[in-house]
Amino acid sequence: MSLLSSNARHVALVQKSLAAGALRAASQPAKAAPKERKAAQSIGGVKKGRKEKWETKKKQEKIHKTKDIPRFTRMAETKLMMPKTFQRPATLPEAFKAGSGHVLELPLFGRETLVPRNVGKAVSYSDAPNNAAKVFGLPRKMFFEYRILSSPCSVVRDVTLQAVETLEKAKASSSLDSRIVLHGRAGCGKSFLLHQAVQYAQAEGWVVFYVPRAASLVNSTTTFAYDLRTQTYLQPHASYRTLDKLLKANSALFAKLPMKKALVTEKLNVPAGTTLADLVQIALKDRSAGNSAVVLDALTSELQAQTQFPVLLAVDDFQALLQDSSYKDHFLRPIKANHLSLPRLILDFASGKRTFAKGAVVTALTNSDTNFNVPLEIQDALDLPRAHPVSPYQRRDGDVQGYVHGLTGFKLPDRMSSDEMAGLFSVWKDDMALTTDKYDELFLSKYVESDGNPRDFVWKGLLSTFST
Repeated sequence: MSLLSSNARHVALVQKSLAAGALRAASQPAKAAPKERKAAQSIGGVKKGRKEKWETKKKQEKIHKTKDIPRFTRMAETKLMMPKTFQRPATLPEAFKAGSGHVLELPLFGRETLVPRNVGKAVSYSDAPNNAAKVFGLPRKMFFEYRILSSPCSVVRDVTLQAVETLEKAKASSSLDSRIVLHGRAGCGKSFLLHQAVQYAQAEGWVVFYVPRAASLVNSTTTFAYDLRTQTYLQPHASYRTLDKLLKANSALFAKLPMKKALVTEKLNVPAGTTLADLVQIALKDRSAGNSAVVLDALTSELQAQTQFPVLLAVDDFQALLQDSSYKDHFLRPIKANHLSLPRLILDFASGKRTFAKGAVVTALTNSDTNFNVPLEIQDALDLPRAHPVSPYQRRDGDVQGYVHGLTGFKLPDRMSSDEMAGLFSVWKDDMALTTDKYDELFLSKYVESDGNPRDFVWKGLLSTFST
């Protein structure tokens, strides 16, 4: 067979194959045209057509979260400049800035004004730069109230005189004998009483260490690092800020207290005899905050030993330090609050493991913080009333039981007396912070509605009169 005939046969087979394929294609039904891609079913994660419903829901959630916070607290500072006058009281949105116009004239909080005849009367606090409230800060709701009043003040109560008497007894003895926990109904004035104790101690020449928001030490808002030496988690930046505040509030006293022991570490060599003010300055000059925790521990050790000035350690939100913190370890397990350096320092003094030679430790519980509820251990130690039955077989933490052992409870009355509440009402009335001139009707109605609770009287009573 020739090569030509072979090629001709191959071409014939290919043509036959193509013809057969065309015949099969013709016999099959035609394929439908590809469908267009479906339109996007969502806009930013929200299904199409439901955007308006989603936006409405978010607005309702925002209103729900802020319904208990008066509108003036969410205003920009530039809107808080409207002065108040007798012709124009403090109505929203014409809110005012403290000190811009009318100013309350009240006696100064101190030994002379804290007498039984002044129960139910309002007193103001010192305006000095080293005032504890200016340096350490205030609890959140107390700060909001002071933003609207022309000057920070409070009412002298029976429990105020009792707290002052307790401090007078404690200033000459060890803090081991004066470890007090303020407790009572939510809104009964625990934070105000603790603040009054701090103001009194500072006015009487005490060294004050005030922690108005202990929850900020355990809510994972600052850096932390594990320390093999102490087997705790150091909080360098929180320790740095604490040292700075302690020096600002107690600079005159720290300048008179020399160190009894030298502080020697890998990076520090502070000889004995150095004043505590200079010791703190050494840590503050280190912007890395690496030595802050070590210096803070050395400072508190020196304050323990000295007997020249009594020391007051005052802690609000104390219950936040007796449970798991919001910090996580490298296994993503919650870190116990007592494994953090600053909470451990406070708990050591509260438990009596460390004591001041002269002074007291006063703490307050917060019942309204759902993130850090009052734990069972301190409820057992102080025999607090239970909202719900608790089984005796429910597990308790042995470490926490050790920290709360020996604490003394100081219960505040559930209600303010009518004289004390009248003094609180007079502050808002005289400061022209009310939007009505029917004072008798307003006082009686809000006093009954609040059941004598001072927080409800102000927040759900007086502040509800603001126009929106």
